[in-house]
Amino acid sequence: MHQLSDLTPTHLDLLKEAGNIGAAHAATALSTLLHERIEMNVPSVTIMPMNELMKKDAEKYVAATFIEVTGGLKGCYVMIFGEQQANSLISRLIPSGTVDDGGMGSSAFCEISNILCGSYLSAISSMLDTRLIQSPPDFAVDMEGAILGEALNELSLYDDSVLMIDTALFHQEQQDKLSGEFLFMPYPGSLDLIFSLAAGETSL
Repeated sequence: MHQLSDLTPTHLDLLKEAGNIGAAHAATALSTLLHERIEMNVPSVTIMPMNELMKKDAEKYVAATFIEVTGGLKGCYVMIFGEQQANSLISRLIPSGTVDDGGMGSSAFCEISNILCGSYLSAISSMLDTRLIQSPPDFAVDMEGAILGEALNELSLYDDSVLMIDTALFHQEQQDKLSGEFLFMPYPGSLDLIFSLAAGETSL
């Protein structure tokens, strides 16, 4: 049974390529939603030990969503933006909204999460030729260490690493950049499809 630490640079390049395909679709969807030109890319896809991730920005206040993935590849995604950057993103859709308003702002953030995660999953689904289903997002605003501790506690029983997908959003008109992170943790046995790529069994 494969673990994330078994992934090679070739696998990570394929996942990054899928990420950039998904980012292009997400940028189109966000541009339509926000009525503004948004560009996105995935600068890097890396494997990070979970204990290192938990210590990285433990006291930084962030907005995060948790989405469970089922189908041919099972696991979960966690989307994280710094609180200030999340509010900047929300303000483009709901001018008076914030991530902790308990209303339209937090709903907008969840909708953006649906778009970003859904676009990446769609690209992965096409790459692996399998159906992937995402749950509605759970939402939280707290210190990053607290959020990750709760989100990844059960999943740490399966693996001691996470797949980090850095995502950069660029607003053309205002010339500003927003950076977020997707963290992916697969359930046992779910990486076999990715490893089949190295044998040329599937392709983008």
